[in-house]
Amino acid sequence: MEAGWPAADGWILLILAPASFLVALGVLWGRELMRSLRQFGGTWVGRALMGAVLLACLVEASWVVATLRTARAVATWEARSPAAPPLPLDYPRLTAAAPAFVLVDQHGGRVSLAPLQGRPVVLTFVFAHCRAMCPLIVASLKRAALDITPGRVLMITLDPWRDTPSVLPALARQWELPANVHVLSSRSTAEVLSVVRAYGVPFERSETSGDIVHPGLVYLIDAQGRLAYAFNNPSPEWISEGVRRLGGTDGANG
Repeated sequence: MEAGWPAADGWILLILAPASFLVALGVLWGRELMRSLRQFGGTWVGRALMGAVLLACLVEASWVVATLRTARAVATWEARSPAAPPLPLDYPRLTAAAPAFVLVDQHGGRVSLAPLQGRPVVLTFVFAHCRAMCPLIVASLKRAALDITPGRVLMITLDPWRDTPSVLPALARQWELPANVHVLSSRSTAEVLSVVRAYGVPFERSETSGDIVHPGLVYLIDAQGRLAYAFNNPSPEWISEGVRRLGGTDGANG
């Protein structure tokens, strides 16, 4: 599912299928299986192989636990409902300094927060192959960008393995991004991931498929470079209103 939890058929495959297989082994060949295991465990080769299997099970279990923890973080990320206009007057404000970074945009230019100080900045984390959360976030930011000063909407990739600087121009065209929206990456995967972690974005990447589970976080950074608001999948109205409260909307198109 979107938050990373298995769907109903996934739980069946994960739990019922292996459990039924083990039950069948026990019922049909229980005695023979136990006898074979005792014989196999009587040699150093057998004990080594059994230890390797046990270690593999522990590694797999730790990966499952980490994945479920990430899914829980995504599912339970505290956010007000963007479907309830307007943005509440008492929506919690943040005060921490926005972590600095220098990344590359779709035009090949280096983008950082320092030159953008003086007006609010909208910052989010998306990636090209996302089919669930990212299209919603991109659509919301494109609508909100109509009211935001040029050069103030930044989208950092969560998938620097595939969203390299060379593919950013095509990605910007695919998403039909306005001129004031910049999609960012780096030639260094570690450099992008350090920014993702600095902003506390929970995510889990599948090493086999490359799919990434993540919340739809949108940060608003004030004119002094401080994190002012953190939204989860906000509406365009919430984004525009938040920027307006920070003194950064002018009603200009583009």
